[in-house]
Amino acid sequence: MVGVAIISLLTLLIYPAIGQARLAANRGKCMANQRQIGLGLQLYANDHAGEFPPTTHSTGSFRKERSWVFELAPYLDDVDRVRVCPSDEPRRQKRILDGGFTSYVLNDQVFDNYEHNSFLKIPRPTKTILLFILSMSRNPSATWDHVHGGGWNSWAAATYDIEPDRHRAGARSADRMKGSANYLYADGHVENISAKAFKNIFDQGINPAAVPTE
Repeated sequence: MVGVAIISLLTLLIYPAIGQARLAANRGKCMANQRQIGLGLQLYANDHAGEFPPTTHSTGSFRKERSWVFELAPYLDDVDRVRVCPSDEPRRQKRILDGGFTSYVLNDQVFDNYEHNSFLKIPRPTKTILLFILSMSRNPSATWDHVHGGGWNSWAAATYDIEPDRHRAGARSADRMKGSANYLYADGHVENISAKAFKNIFDQGINPAAVPTE
C-alpha cells in the first residue's frame, strides 16, 4: 500500500512537470518560427524596395503560391515547419499543412496600409506588431492570412481574430486571459506577452494592432 501511495504521489508531481516542459518547448519553437518569419520579411523587403509581401486582402488571390508565407519560402529554412504553430492541436496542424495555410497572421494595419507597408514607413519598429497567432475561433484558410485590426474595438473582437492565450496549460478560459502568446515586432524581436497583459493594453484604450507614431 505504501508503494502504491508513493507511485501515485510521484505521478501527481511528474505529470504537471511534463506538461509545463511541453508548454515551454512549444512556446520556444513558436518564438523561433516567428523570428524566422521576421528575418524572411527583412530579406524579402531588401529584394523589393523595402516593401512587405501583400496579404490576400490586397492581392485578391487565394492561390497557395501567392500567399505571403509562400512568398517568403525562398528566405526561410523550411516553410512547412515555420508556418505552423507547434501549440496548435494536431488536427489543426494537419489542416494547415495540407491546405497550404498558416497559423500566423499578418497585421493588416501594416501590410494592407500604404502608409506603413514598408520597413521604411514604420516610425517605431520596436513598438509595432507585425504578426499574430490565428484565433482558434477561425478556421485556417487562404483568406485568413491577416487580421482585421482596424475593427478591434473590444477584447471580444480581437480574440475572434487572434489567440492571445495560445500557449497555455489546459483548456482556454471564458475570459481568454489564461496563458500567453508570442508577437513579432517590426525590429525583428519576438515577445511573449501574457493574455492578461495584452488585455491591459485594450483596457488603456490602445489598439495593439495600430502603428504607433509617437
